[in-house]
Amino acid sequence: MKANLSLDLIADILSRLPVKHLLCLRCVSKLWRSLIDDPDFINLHLRHSLDSRTNHTLILKNTDLHTADLASLGPFAKLEHPLMSYNHGVEIQGSCNGLLCIRNIVEDMAIWNPSTRKYQVLPYLGSCKGYICGFGHDPLADDYKVVKIIQLGGADGKPLESEVKVCSLKRNRWRKIQDIPCVSSFPVANGVFASGALHWVLTQKLDLSEENTIVALDLATESFREVPQPEYERIIYQLNVGVLGGCLCVVANHGDARVDLWVMKEYGVKESWTILFSLASEDVIGSLRFLKPLAYSRCGNQVLLEHDKINLFWYDLEKKKADDVWVPGMPFSYETEVCLQSLVSLNVKRRQQNGEDNRDIKKMDDFLSEGFKLNVHWSSGVEGTKSPILVSYQLKVCNSHITSEGNSKTFLKAHLSFLSLRYRVEFDCFLNEEVTACYSKKDKA
Repeated sequence: MKANLSLDLIADILSRLPVKHLLCLRCVSKLWRSLIDDPDFINLHLRHSLDSRTNHTLILKNTDLHTADLASLGPFAKLEHPLMSYNHGVEIQGSCNGLLCIRNIVEDMAIWNPSTRKYQVLPYLGSCKGYICGFGHDPLADDYKVVKIIQLGGADGKPLESEVKVCSLKRNRWRKIQDIPCVSSFPVANGVFASGALHWVLTQKLDLSEENTIVALDLATESFREVPQPEYERIIYQLNVGVLGGCLCVVANHGDARVDLWVMKEYGVKESWTILFSLASEDVIGSLRFLKPLAYSRCGNQVLLEHDKINLFWYDLEKKKADDVWVPGMPFSYETEVCLQSLVSLNVKRRQQNGEDNRDIKKMDDFLSEGFKLNVHWSSGVEGTKSPILVSYQLKVCNSHITSEGNSKTFLKAHLSFLSLRYRVEFDCFLNEEVTACYSKKDKA
């Protein structure tokens, strides 16, 4: 006789799977779909991934984004992002719990889950020069926040002033918080998230002799504080902060002679700073000017590092040896980011409410199995248009594309309208881009 597994046991088993498998398993039954979409299961999957160092992705950014599994470092594949890039690509402003904060050249910003391909565009703040960003999670409010520190002054050796603005997913608007009398030191770097706070290396004067300060912004209280630094043995020429294994870390550069990597084992306690390893110039090829810690190996005896934005290497903590990494598909130069694969939702109402909201969302999911129609609208003045719709059994693909001569700003606007529910998905497609909506749902006659 077959024994039925309890729902808790099923949840525990499923929480150990990669996101791409879980998204497929949503189609097994309504029960499994409800389980995988449940906020408690999403948090369980997130905690398991964090604790076991699994389900991590390495993202390389040059003009495009490329991604590979961190455990295997297999071939890199191009990763499509949701923002218009205008042939300049996007910048990654931060990573937290499987979400990325990205920005394009015209200062559009979005929070994006590359695993589920869901995203939310932030309100436009406008273009400004001389600012740094940060992105992290407020654990008390269960909210994700983007922070901009904008430099306002500091010429001729005068004290620096900065204006600080915050945008959260729940409020979906920018607001000003307390200012801070300093800005980013050289090299300019975005904040890193650890222990509920964003961290930057800041300075109070544009002077090379000015000491750098590690400043933290608590995302729950939205207040700044100074983080105690290690007792360095030598003069520091360059200081960078990072996060390694969930702990705040510091990369202390002593010129071209040596680089020390410090880890804060107990957050906020100065005495807990420990040197994880030191690298001498003869240990690597090239300068030691820029070194970024990325992640531990699954067994914990190696650390993956980015070196001068041109190569990766594993540093063996036991053998004290560095081994270069080369993977097919890697670009020549790049910036790196480690992103957790997660099911974390950007739907604030879904995280905040239960009951009717969740039932309405399930009704929308159920209706996708019955069919939909795609209404395509395009602007006037288009010289050539085509909008083929291909329908096949158990697979419906709607592919719409328009073209126009010259440099007009003509764009396609498509509306995905559900026949019996008041839901609409709207997206824009600029020239020379295709928009494809694909649903693997059984069609009704």
